[in-house]
Amino acid sequence: MSHPLFEAVRQRYHRSCGYCGVTETTVGGELTLDHYRPRSAGGSDEPDNLVYACIKCNQYKSDYWPNDVDLAQGRRLLHPGFDDASPHLIEDEVTGRLHGLTPTGSFHITVLRLNRPQLVAHRLAYRLEKILEEKVRLLEQQNAELERTVAAQQRYLDVLSAGPARTRRAPLT
Repeated sequence: MSHPLFEAVRQRYHRSCGYCGVTETTVGGELTLDHYRPRSAGGSDEPDNLVYACIKCNQYKSDYWPNDVDLAQGRRLLHPGFDDASPHLIEDEVTGRLHGLTPTGSFHITVLRLNRPQLVAHRLAYRLEKILEEKVRLLEQQNAELERTVAAQQRYLDVLSAGPARTRRAPLT
């Protein structure tokens, strides 16, 4: 039986894994609900504690919850709904791999195995798709500009082909 908040959480995360970003379309089906703070660690079914997650991220995260020693050393997972990941990790645009900028970022990448080959390939494919979309947009702009140029040249040719009588100036007296 589905969780009563399943659809609301699914919509909030735009049908994408809050941890790694894969979509339902990418994986070919619905994802799962993860309790960010596991029930075994006192987590609730409140909407802010629920994350739409792919099966692998949910599996790798499991019931992890940081203790005081973990927190002191920056070992915690980023909450996709509340934490800004940009100070903690960065994507290498060439390789598609994530790199931790902080101990928290490195820990997050390691626990969720965010550099698994399938995710790296997914990030590279997504980047290529965005590059190709931009290329199409630029080509459409170029095409529109060329069409305007051709239309202007056609108008000029029409004026020229109208004959010398219409384009000739009156003689100076």
